[in-house]
Amino acid sequence: MPMSRNCKTCRGATLRFLLTVATFAVSLVALTGIPQAAAQNAPTLSRTITVTSDPPGATVWKKEGTTLTCMDNVTPGTVEFKFRGANDSQRIRLRKFGYFGKNLDVKPTDDKVNAALGDPAVGSFLVSDDAKPELKQLNDGLEKEFQKTIFADPEALRCAPFELHDVHVLDDEGDLTLGMSVILDRSFGGPAFRVAGHKPSPDERRQKMAQITLENGIADLLAHIHRIAAKFPNLKVITVVCFYPTTEAFLETRTINTMSRQLVVVSTGRFNTNAITRTTGQEWRTTYGRSEITEVEDRAVETIIKFVMPAAQIPDTTDKKTVTDAVLANARISLTKSSDGAPKPPSSPR
Repeated sequence: MPMSRNCKTCRGATLRFLLTVATFAVSLVALTGIPQAAAQNAPTLSRTITVTSDPPGATVWKKEGTTLTCMDNVTPGTVEFKFRGANDSQRIRLRKFGYFGKNLDVKPTDDKVNAALGDPAVGSFLVSDDAKPELKQLNDGLEKEFQKTIFADPEALRCAPFELHDVHVLDDEGDLTLGMSVILDRSFGGPAFRVAGHKPSPDERRQKMAQITLENGIADLLAHIHRIAAKFPNLKVITVVCFYPTTEAFLETRTINTMSRQLVVVSTGRFNTNAITRTTGQEWRTTYGRSEITEVEDRAVETIIKFVMPAAQIPDTTDKKTVTDAVLANARISLTKSSDGAPKPPSSPR
C-alpha cells in the first residue's frame, strides 16, 4: 500500500529529531572532554632556583603533606621546580643530619631561597658536673668525632628519612653507653611499616618493625656510629631510640544506664454526696532506661622502637644487610608506646 503524505511527513520529522539528538550528544561529549584536556595541558612553569643554607651541605626535600621526598640536591646549589601556574607554590625542607631542619615555601617569582638550620643536636653531649672524669673525657672525644665524621660531612646520611634529636653518654652501672634518639619522618617505612605495626603477635611485630626500621636507614646510622665507637674501646653499648609521636583514633560504642527526673503537676478528685472535691499538687517522677553512647578515644600506639646493641657486635662494614642481620641477631629490641616516655620533638618550627 502506498505511504500517505502524512506518514512521510511523520517519518521525516522523526529522522530530523534523531539527527538533532545525535548531534547534541556528540557536542556534549566534546564539551565534557574540554576541561579534562585543559587540565592535562595546563601550562607548567619550569624555574631553576638557587637554594642555600647556613651551614651549607643541607639536602633539599620536597614536602607534600606529611610526606618528605629527598630531591638529592645539596646546598648551595640550583634546583629545578615545576609550578602549575604563576600563583602556585611548593614547600621544601632543608635538612642536614645533626641539625634541625627548616621548611621553606618556594614561589615562581623566587630567584634564591635560604634557611638557617637549627642548632646542631640541642641538648646533646651534656654531662653533669659531678660526672666521673673518664665519662667527661669520653664525652668530649665523642663530640669531636661526631662533628668530624657526621655533622660536618654533607654526604653523611644525606637522604636519611629521620633527624637527630640528641646524643648523650651515660654510665650504666659501669657500662659506658652512647645513647642516641632520632625523630622518624611521618611516612617512614611506608605501608609496610604500618602493616608490621599491627601484627597480632608481639614477637612478630617487633621483628618486622625492627627489620623495616633498619632497612630504611637505621642500619646506615649504626654503621656511621661504629666508625666513631671503634676509636673508644671503653664504649661498651650503643643505644638508638627511634620515634615519632602519634596516636590512633578509636570509636567506641557502649551502653549506659540512664535516669531522668521530671516535675509534674498532679490533679486528684474525691466524690462525696454533695460535690466533687479536687486537689492539685506537684511531684517528681523518675524514669529509668538504657541508651548507647559513641565516643572517640585517642590511644597511644607503639611508635618507639629501641635498639640496645653491644658496640663490639656491630660489624665494620657499610653494607646495610650485614649490619641489619647483626643487629637483629645480637641487639635487644623493644617497642613502647608514645605515651610511655618518647623524647619530645623540639619546639622550634619544623
